[in-house]
Amino acid sequence: MAKTKTKFNWFKMFWEGFTNMTTLGKTLWIIVIIKLIFMFLIMKPIFSPNYLNKNFDSAEEKADHVRKELIDKP
Repeated sequence: MAKTKTKFNWFKMFWEGFTNMTTLGKTLWIIVIIKLIFMFLIMKPIFSPNYLNKNFDSAEEKADHVRKELIDKP
């Protein structure tokens, strides 16, 4: 007798967990999600400029700089 395996539904598991959560838990998760969106979509482009694209023109110059920083730096 062969048993059939049912596929586990991850989305359903998380949805049920979120709907059964208390109001405090939902509020805290919403705050966490808003903070993550703020950090990665707004703060990261402002405070983390792309150093290689700004200072080097070709891919060879970028590779040389990375090689010097990783290998040749004491």
